[in-house]
Amino acid sequence: MEKLHRLKNLKEILIRQAKVEDSHTIAEATRQIAQKPGFFCSQPSELNDENVINTITSFLKDKTGIYLVAEYDDQIVGHAFLEPYSLQSLKHVADLNIAVHLGWQGQGIGKKLLKHIVLWAKNSGCIEKIQLNVRASNTVAISLYKKMGFEEEGRLKNRVKVKDRYIDDVIMGLNLFEESDR
Repeated sequence: MEKLHRLKNLKEILIRQAKVEDSHTIAEATRQIAQKPGFFCSQPSELNDENVINTITSFLKDKTGIYLVAEYDDQIVGHAFLEPYSLQSLKHVADLNIAVHLGWQGQGIGKKLLKHIVLWAKNSGCIEKIQLNVRASNTVAISLYKKMGFEEEGRLKNRVKVKDRYIDDVIMGLNLFEESDR
């Protein structure tokens, strides 16, 4: 059973740019989350430090996306990254990946990471839409996304297979600017 941590004050959570040195901690936390069926599509064995290193490095180098970590008392407790598409006709869209590490959920960390990601995207000068996929079984995450203005845009039926059952993948999107802002 996972240990539950309690924050005294959400203001104590520092949101900062991820560094290559954070890679192992992020990858290990992601592997732990992936052990719980229905949260990630990846299996723990499919998640490695090298992929995290490559993602962080590419964002630091080309500045098109952003990789953030949430830190509490010098411990990484969540992470998120926003990865824009490279095709010219899709450069205004970015995919969001976000995770609050085990034992830290339900305390506002995901919301704080999401607010920073949205603000960064709005100020990027190029991102106009954020999209994500979330398992239909992850009702807590879906609720957060809806509170932050994301809308369900589609559903991929029976997309994720967990043991002998199937879970729909919900496609959600957030348009950052109204039609009049474009």
